[in-house]
Amino acid sequence: MTIYDVAKSAGVAPSTVSRAFSRPGRVSAATHAKVMAAAKELDYRTTAPPAQERAERHHRLGIEVPDLTNPYFAEIVSGMQEAAHELGYLLILLDTVEDEDRERSSLESAISVVDGIVLSGTRLSDAALTHLTKRIPVVVLNRRVAGLDSVTPDFEHGMEQAMSHLAENGTRTVTYLSGPVNSWSDGERWRAARAAARVHDLQVQRHGPFPPTTAGGEQAFEELQDALPHAVVCYNDLIAFGFLVSALRAGVRVPGELSVMGHDDILLARHIGGGLTTVVSPKRAQGRAAVERLVRRIENPSSLRAPVEGSLPVRLVPRGSTGPRDQD
Repeated sequence: MTIYDVAKSAGVAPSTVSRAFSRPGRVSAATHAKVMAAAKELDYRTTAPPAQERAERHHRLGIEVPDLTNPYFAEIVSGMQEAAHELGYLLILLDTVEDEDRERSSLESAISVVDGIVLSGTRLSDAALTHLTKRIPVVVLNRRVAGLDSVTPDFEHGMEQAMSHLAENGTRTVTYLSGPVNSWSDGERWRAARAAARVHDLQVQRHGPFPPTTAGGEQAFEELQDALPHAVVCYNDLIAFGFLVSALRAGVRVPGELSVMGHDDILLARHIGGGLTTVVSPKRAQGRAAVERLVRRIENPSSLRAPVEGSLPVRLVPRGSTGPRDQD
């Protein structure tokens, strides 16, 4: 049984159940009695195993992001905020600016003032993350680590749609522009791209790594402009923006000579040129799922003994940056 089951039985919000157990003075006597009765009927227990007990509840969650200026992470945090508010928690944001040392120090400082942590783009090693989860409940986004709860997009399905779309439009050579060298999701996207390219008889190569920014995309174009492939598939939309704008400035016909594809579908994707073709990640849904899973782990750890891995669906949105290729 979890607080969600108790909430449904009592006819109240999960956040009300949480307050009834941890801060009973914040709910009415009648509501508290209703929640306690439902908990008793369902045999709900809040006692955690000794190794997972914490001295006190703060009703705060730590949220790590590698770069809050990236609209992708801003949307994820927005989904987290919605779920946290509904469940009676506040968020403490840790922006690590793609710096592993800063990430380590930020997490170390946060552990004593939060009840759990969501890592939405961590660059730490698997061993470091395993050690962290022994000290505090953790959920990881865009990454899978044995023994940890995680929420990831379905990279394989996204790249399958991407390569199929390019092949249907006459593309034969594809370059994948990679992101941060220690990004787990970058490695998964490249692996999925290679597998999908084989299925559709496309020649694919990897070039990079590049910073996950528009400047990274500009740098990639400078390096490839003398021998452009038929298409580039970028680690994220920001790299794709930088590459696409640089190509248009250089007089490259898009998509006649070159197709450009991104990943994430941030808001600006529909406004660049004729629109950026991109793989849509369910950003707000990812954020909500991560917080809900983390709160379940915090509120009743014995109900989630085994880690839970969830994969959310993605889809390709074709726009003007990809299309039929001019006849050679």
